[in-house]
Amino acid sequence: DRPIAAAATLPGLTQVLGAATKLMTHPAHSKNVAASLEELASDAQRLRRIMIELIAPPGSPMFPMDFLAFAATKRHTSTTSAFVSAINSWNMVVARSLLRIHIDTSLRFSAAWHVENPHDFSMEVLKGARIDKLKARSGDRLMDAHLVKLHTDEHPWLPNVYERLCGYVHFSGAHITDSINDLSGGDGTIEFLISDQDNKFPEFSWLEVADWFREATGILETYLRGWGTAKKLSPEQLKSLRSGA
Repeated sequence: DRPIAAAATLPGLTQVLGAATKLMTHPAHSKNVAASLEELASDAQRLRRIMIELIAPPGSPMFPMDFLAFAATKRHTSTTSAFVSAINSWNMVVARSLLRIHIDTSLRFSAAWHVENPHDFSMEVLKGARIDKLKARSGDRLMDAHLVKLHTDEHPWLPNVYERLCGYVHFSGAHITDSINDLSGGDGTIEFLISDQDNKFPEFSWLEVADWFREATGILETYLRGWGTAKKLSPEQLKSLRSGA
């Protein structure tokens, strides 16, 4: 009664319980990966300081854009925590999904710089409007593909990485590939591995996703600092800045 002949076997109950116990322990990553994770935590702390010290110090006035900034920073903090946990537990499938989510935060927060009125845009989002249904000054919908295009000149890595990661957010062929453990038998047998650990990935792959995460954080930080600076300008200075004078 083997449902998948030669391709996979189903262990007995004792084996399953034993495997479940092993899933709770994870080997340590290399020093390079550990250092990258420390940098991610440092980035999250820096963004929180930007919010507290630059954008919304005690007693400062609040604007609709502040709500968007708080939301983006909160999502970044939560995503960073989960991303670090995923890497520490060798869970590449979830790490790549979270990376895609993080890129989404950075791109969609930056959308406020491409609309006619950022505060009106923020209020629409606060009321529940989907950002990809709203329009930029150019008349284009603020879809992710359009936002990626707007950032490509400064971040040439973004289009390819974004496209690859979409396969992790939505159930796709990427998940089939990740479930295959070995194809080298030569007899047509496929070895699948159902595990919470993706140990087949080399150090380079873990460093790569961490580097991309930091790149996306850099995009978000740029726009958070931009809003913190713009918030201190007078209406006349803002008008002059937007007109290019």
